[in-house]
Amino acid sequence: MTRQVIRTAWTIAFRNQRHVPQPGHAVVIEDGRIADVTREPPEDAERIEVPEGIALPGLVNLHNHTLNAPLFRGIVDDLPRSTIGESKVYSMLMPMGGLAVSMLAPEAMRAVMALGLLEVMRSGATTLVDQFRPQQPAIIDLARDWGVRLYAAPYLFSPTEATTEKEVAGSSAGSWEGDTGLAAFQRMFDAYDQGERGLVRVILGPHAADSCGPELLRAADRIAQECGTLLTTHLAQSQGEVARIAARHFMGPAEYMASVGLLREGVVFAHGAHLTDDELGRVRDGGAAIANCASVFLRGGKAPCFERFRRAGVRVGIGTDAERMDMFAQLRATGFASKQAYGAGDAATAADLLHAATAGAADILRRPDLGRIAPGATADVVVIDAGRPHLQPVCDPVRSVVWYATAADIDTVLVAGRPVLRGGRAVGLDEAAIVRDGAAAVRCVWDEARRRGVFPREAEPVSETGL
Repeated sequence: MTRQVIRTAWTIAFRNQRHVPQPGHAVVIEDGRIADVTREPPEDAERIEVPEGIALPGLVNLHNHTLNAPLFRGIVDDLPRSTIGESKVYSMLMPMGGLAVSMLAPEAMRAVMALGLLEVMRSGATTLVDQFRPQQPAIIDLARDWGVRLYAAPYLFSPTEATTEKEVAGSSAGSWEGDTGLAAFQRMFDAYDQGERGLVRVILGPHAADSCGPELLRAADRIAQECGTLLTTHLAQSQGEVARIAARHFMGPAEYMASVGLLREGVVFAHGAHLTDDELGRVRDGGAAIANCASVFLRGGKAPCFERFRRAGVRVGIGTDAERMDMFAQLRATGFASKQAYGAGDAATAADLLHAATAGAADILRRPDLGRIAPGATADVVVIDAGRPHLQPVCDPVRSVVWYATAADIDTVLVAGRPVLRGGRAVGLDEAAIVRDGAAAVRCVWDEARRRGVFPREAEPVSETGL
């Protein structure tokens, strides 16, 4: 039996469906599961000691695109609406993502995915839900090799000829044009899925409500239920999407999901920013969940509201989407946006946000053993070194973690008891090489985008000669 003890100043334990700070307690781990949270841990164990530390459950990133953060870093920021158009999803994100997939050799694509996944792993996320093109299976290999829990959702698209809007039809470029991607999903599921308690799950990932028609969505729903797996898709992420659904199907986004069987438990909608109050009620009653991704909207001057979802009774988690993949930064952005929207300091409290990013999201993923430090739970644990100036003194460790901690404060990350980060460094990885190779591959995509005229001119840095 392998036994570990994590000794910190505070442990954020899970008791009576709440995260409860316990001073002076240690976490005892046996064979990858939490055996006890106690003041008197056994002596015969491997010890991880951070004297001023805070031990908390591993965070669950409920919606992400690992390729996008490094690919668009410094490009989509500060852009005017005239450059972005109705939605940057179809004007920028999907076209450049398709370009990357089509031009990069497998080893270069792996380098970009490694750069993004390293950022995820260093952010305290022990579980990641990621949507990607089927030609990016490197993310699965990397997650499996590095020990990161991954819910891999390869994109599905309706055939381009079935979509009348040019930009939406082009979103699948670089993926499986002329095919939906269902066959690719099945191959990936057969090759990689490790079952409901495995490190890697392959789930259904229809791209969005306006890029996937009813036949494809019904097929995806049927396969998800037959395979006993989850499904995630973008929903109501822009007013343009809402208008397209109304024009094509004569209904709103929630009704459209209900018509194809997806307004149910086991379905995660990314964003939901433009759902009406009535539609939120339907999402709640159907048992589906929403991944709230605040930063990508805030960057464009919009504010999807976590507190609105929470007060509506919708099951809600936190995702980073295509933004900086730092879960602590995302928690703060989510909380501040909600407080501003409601004009109330007690909207989106630290306790609410931590629950959404841990136990709440784990329950959405049908993993009641994740997102909590409690006997019997899987030992996904993050240790913050709270001895830093910006974290001292600690009054309430939950508030300290949510409102003041950063990814750079992480000392240790365990996934099922396996250390993937120790002393603030990734275990067994050459981080400098990962950063170097990933950045070089991204620059190749940028150079090609410039040659093709799809790199936004407003994103170019101002040089001295341009002054």
